[in-house]
Amino acid sequence: MSTVTASFHRDSTADEVLAGLDLHGRTYLITGGSAGLGMEAARALAAQGARVILTSRDEARGQAALQTLRAQAPQGAFEARQLDLASLASVRDFCERMIADGVALDGILGNAGIMATDEARTECGFERQFGSNHLGHFLLVNRLLRLLRRGGQARVVMMSSGAHRLADVDLVDPNFLQRPYDRWEAYGQSKSANALFAVALDHRWRDRGVRAFVVAPGIITGTNLHTHLDDSHFAVLLARQPAITELKHKTLQAGAATMVYALVHPSLQGRGGEFLEDCTQAPLNDDPVLPNGVMPRVLDPVKAEAVWALSERLVGERFPAPEPRENGAAGAAIVSGLDGNRLPASSFWRGRTLQLQLDEGGSAELQFDDALGCRWRGLPGFALPEQGQARVDVVEAAPEVFFIDLLPHAPQDQTLLVAADLRTRRALIVATRMNPRTPAAASCFEQRFLTAVVGAPGTRPEGEAPAPTAELTGQRALYVYDDKTAYEHVYLNANWYTYQSISGVRRGDAGCDEASFWKLREGVYVVTWRELLIDIAAVFVYDMAARQTTGKAWGTPQPGGPLLNIPAGAKIVPLQGASYPPELAPV
Repeated sequence: MSTVTASFHRDSTADEVLAGLDLHGRTYLITGGSAGLGMEAARALAAQGARVILTSRDEARGQAALQTLRAQAPQGAFEARQLDLASLASVRDFCERMIADGVALDGILGNAGIMATDEARTECGFERQFGSNHLGHFLLVNRLLRLLRRGGQARVVMMSSGAHRLADVDLVDPNFLQRPYDRWEAYGQSKSANALFAVALDHRWRDRGVRAFVVAPGIITGTNLHTHLDDSHFAVLLARQPAITELKHKTLQAGAATMVYALVHPSLQGRGGEFLEDCTQAPLNDDPVLPNGVMPRVLDPVKAEAVWALSERLVGERFPAPEPRENGAAGAAIVSGLDGNRLPASSFWRGRTLQLQLDEGGSAELQFDDALGCRWRGLPGFALPEQGQARVDVVEAAPEVFFIDLLPHAPQDQTLLVAADLRTRRALIVATRMNPRTPAAASCFEQRFLTAVVGAPGTRPEGEAPAPTAELTGQRALYVYDDKTAYEHVYLNANWYTYQSISGVRRGDAGCDEASFWKLREGVYVVTWRELLIDIAAVFVYDMAARQTTGKAWGTPQPGGPLLNIPAGAKIVPLQGASYPPELAPV
């Protein structure tokens, strides 16, 4: 896991973002790389040693771009190929040639696009902007996924725009066959589709080492994207987003910075499905009149899957999610089959604030937004800043007990669970940090446990505070994660448990790992373990009355692979346990 941190801003340049990175041996494909932002991104990547394949609709323009780039970066390795994203036949032919040539890619930058054009149709009858900006890239990326090296570094970056705020994807009439054509609405729809495609792609391929990001570069000087538009066309845009005049324009060098940041920067390792602008995650902003930030609707995984299905129907090809690995490798196998019996996500906390009064002193606060994130303050992790943002997963793991899983945007070497019991007004916070593996440590993980009261200052909780417990010692049970995957657990003492895989791709595997057991309330426990042979830590809430677990594993199950967050949940099937005489009870 990388320890590189990033502190870039809206005026950072592509060269500044890439400074100190060695990209020798890596190959990137950039669509629309013969001019503007794509060409600047190609130059900057090649200057750091990368091989860059750039595409252009016009072969002569592509060759002219090569001459310019070779003059700007004499040591760079460039190649130009012809590709018309408005033609599905051209996309298919391009992909066949790439596959036949055996090109191995480390990333794809979907940069090509057209903006607010007159009404026109592609050769397949698609509205031109939707067909070129989205459907062409949808087909291209899916057909080239087999070429991506999947060792935890492969990324797909789709270029969106602040204009995604102008229109959602119309799932019924995306091609303006029944509704009046509007150039800005069509452009906004295509940019929303670019974002939703990346969200769905990341969800489907993240466990295979391919991550996807969305980038809005800002308003850029020096491109030819808008040369066909006149003042009357921009007057329509300004009427919808008057504050756009307040946005500061960027140079090409600054505009390409977020693109290459998303494509290669190690500080994003283990992340994906995010909308980036100004070299950071874009803030949520659901006001369509305002010109910046990201609309929560383009991060909606349900809408993303609907756009994926629509796109498959329109291009006439299906691209299903990859099947779980069946090669028996322990690291790859861990990520499959663990969420079939997981309880559904809860929307209870959306738009709400959770206050926590820490028993050791101080307070914390989680402000949940309407999407998949929250702002936090005062969380007691491992050297966390005072406040920050995080991706969040919330499940009601037991009646009135919420499993709140947080992945801070920075630093990324740790994750936090808040198990909040609204019945007793008690909570347990578990911070898990991944450290470099050393010979002296059994596991590369450390965990910190802190108790809190749920509510504003002065809230009076009920019952005892969460505390370590030996109540599970000696218990033996099957944990059935789906119809193919089951594990047996035996809890040896307060510090260790042992397991064996009864069914699934790891059948026959067995081991013993460090563990911790905390009682939240009667019949509800927080159970964690830190694996010894594989770089994985787990945190679960057990509801013993319902015989149900809710949790997650987190770490790098495949050596050298990506940092993964793996949701999980199981049905508990009790087996015969063990009892001990008092004088010989385990510790």
